[in-house]
Amino acid sequence: MCLTLVSSRVFEELRRRGSGSRHAGGGGEGERSPRRECAMTIGATMKRMIRPTAAAGVTRDPVLFRWTGEFADAALEEKFLRANLNDLRARVRATLYGCYVFVIWGAFDLVTHGPTQLFFLVMTGRLAALLLLVAALKLFRKPGQLNGLFLALTLSQFLVATIAPFSLWWDSTDYSTGIMSIVVVLFAFYVGVPTKLSRNLAASLVLTSGAILVAPALGNYDPATLLQNVLLLIAANAIGVQIVRASNRLRREAYLTMHQQDELNEQLTHEIDVRREAEQAMRASEESFESLFFNAPQPLALVDPRSLEVIQANSAAQVLVGYERDGDGDSKLNVSSFFPNGDVVPSLRMVAESGGRGAGKEVELIRLDGTRIWVAVSVAPVGFKGRRSVLVGLQDVTEKRHQLDTLRQARDMANEASRSKSEFLANMSHELRTPLNAIIGFSEALQNELFGPVGSPRYREYAEDIHDSGVHLLTLINDILDLSKIEAGHFKLHEDEADLNPIVSSALRLVRHRAEKADITLNCVLPDPPLTVVVDERALKQVLINLIANAVKFSHAGSSVTVSAGLRSDSLRISVADRGIGMEADDIPRALAPFSQLDGTLSRSHEGTGLGLPLAKHLTELHGGTLSIESAPDVGTTVHVDLPIECVAHRLDRDTA
Repeated sequence: MCLTLVSSRVFEELRRRGSGSRHAGGGGEGERSPRRECAMTIGATMKRMIRPTAAAGVTRDPVLFRWTGEFADAALEEKFLRANLNDLRARVRATLYGCYVFVIWGAFDLVTHGPTQLFFLVMTGRLAALLLLVAALKLFRKPGQLNGLFLALTLSQFLVATIAPFSLWWDSTDYSTGIMSIVVVLFAFYVGVPTKLSRNLAASLVLTSGAILVAPALGNYDPATLLQNVLLLIAANAIGVQIVRASNRLRREAYLTMHQQDELNEQLTHEIDVRREAEQAMRASEESFESLFFNAPQPLALVDPRSLEVIQANSAAQVLVGYERDGDGDSKLNVSSFFPNGDVVPSLRMVAESGGRGAGKEVELIRLDGTRIWVAVSVAPVGFKGRRSVLVGLQDVTEKRHQLDTLRQARDMANEASRSKSEFLANMSHELRTPLNAIIGFSEALQNELFGPVGSPRYREYAEDIHDSGVHLLTLINDILDLSKIEAGHFKLHEDEADLNPIVSSALRLVRHRAEKADITLNCVLPDPPLTVVVDERALKQVLINLIANAVKFSHAGSSVTVSAGLRSDSLRISVADRGIGMEADDIPRALAPFSQLDGTLSRSHEGTGLGLPLAKHLTELHGGTLSIESAPDVGTTVHVDLPIECVAHRLDRDTA
C-alpha cells in the first residue's frame, strides 16, 4: 500500500507538471527538460513525504540522537546495544531465515541454467552470505563482540545486494517484476537486518544502483517504465530510512523510559529502605529513650509545654514529688502546682519555642505532701510520639544548700576570727612596743653607764642581755604586726628608686653580729655595674634580713652564707644560699606557712616564731615577684627572690657615669 501510494503521488505530480508545461507554451529558455522536471518532481515529493513524518515527532534531537535515530553518546549507544543483545540476536536469526530462502532460490538457477561456472560463482556468493550470518550468531555471542556481529551482517548484506539484481535478470525475469522483488529486498534490509542505518543505506544503494545500471543491458525497456521504477526504488529507500529512523528512536526512547523507570524504582527502593531504616532507628531510639528514661536514677519527667501537664515521669521523679499511683488510674499532674513562684514555667515555654536548653537553675519545689525542697532544674526540648515536648531533669539539692549554708557560716566565722586575731595582734604589738622601747632604752643606758658606773661587771652583762632580748622581741612584734597588716590588706608599699647594693649591705650589716657569734661567714656577690631598683626599700631590706638571719640560724658553725644578685631575661634574682641542715622537698610548703617550724617540739634546737619565710614571701609577692626554695637535707638551702624586670630602673655604668 505504501509503495502504491508513493508511485501514484509521483506520477500525479509528473502529469500535473507536464500539463502545466504544455499549457505554458513550448520553446525558449523557460522550457524545462524532462530530466530536470523529473528531478524536481522527485525532490518535491520526497519533501512532502518526509515533512509529515517529522511533524509526527520523529525529528532527531540534536543533543541526544543522531540523524539515524541512534544515541549521539557512544557510551549510551553501547549500553543500549548491550541491553538489547537478545533482541538483536533474535532479529539476526530472522535475517538468517530470509538468507535460507535466498540460498534455496539458487535451485531455480540450477534448473534454468544448469551447473555452469557462472552458476557456481553465484551460488558461492549465496552460501557466503549464509555462512556470514551463521558465523555472526555462533562466533559473536558476547556483548563485547558487537563490532564483529555488525561486520558479518554488513558483509552478508553487500553479498545479497550484489547477487540479487544479477540473479533476477539472469533468467530473463521481467524488469518490472525484478524491480518489485528488489523493493522487497530493500524493505527486508531496512526492516529485518539489525545493523547500523548507514550500513543498511550503503547496501541498499548498491542494490538500487545495480538495478538501474542493469536496465540498459536488457535492451527492451520503456523509458517511462524505467523512470517509474527509479522513483519507486528511491521512494523505497526513503521510506525504509524513515522507518528505521523512527524505529531506532522509538526503541531508544523506550529504553530511556525503562532506564529512567528503573532508576526511579531504585531511587524509590533506596528511599523506602532509608525510611524503613530511619523508622527502625527511631523505634530503637524511642525504646532506648524509654528504657533510659524509666530506669534513670535521676528524676525525669516529660512535660507538655502548652498545658504544662506531665506526660510521663519515671519512678525517681514520682518519689521526689511524693506521688503515689492510686487504683483508679493516673491522675494528671501540672508542673505549675510544684513551682508556685513561677520560675520554671517561662523556661519550659521558652525552651519549647527556641529549641535551646536550660540547665542548673535552683528553685524551690513543693511536694504533694506540702514539704518544701530545693531542686536544680534542667530542661531540654525533645520530640515524643510526634509532638513537641520538654524533658525536665530534677536534682535534689536541699542537702547541698544546707551544707553550703553551713560552710558559708563557717567561712564568715573564720573571717571574723581572722580579723579579730589580726586586730588583737596589732593592738597587742602596739601595746608591747611602748614598754619594750623603754626596756631597750634603759638597758642601753645601763650598758653605756650614762649616769655613772653600775658597780659589778655582771650588771653590764645583764644589761646587754636585757637589751638583746628586747631588740629580738621587738623584731618579732614588728614581724607579727607586718604579717597581720598584709593578711588584712592594710600593708602599703612605698616604692621609689634605690640602689640595690646599699640595701643588701645594710641587711648584711644588721645580721653580721649574729653571724660572727655563730662563727658564720657572710659573702656578697653583687652585679657590677650596680643596679638601681624601684622597690619599697624598707620592705626589701626586711626580706633580706629575714632570709639571711634564717640562713645563719640553720647553718653549721664554720660554714658560710652567700648573698648574690643578677639579672635574668625576665626578672631580677636575689639569692641567699647556705650550707646548713637543709630540708626535704615535701617540707618546703610547711616552712612557708606562718607560725610553723619543721621542728615543732618544745625542745626544738632553733628559736623563732616561724614568721621569717612567710613574711618574706608576702613582701616579695606585694612587689609582683615570687619566692622559691631549693633545698636538700645536709646539703643546704637556697632561697630565690625573683622581682619583675620592670623593677630595674637602670644600670649604673662606671664607664659612662
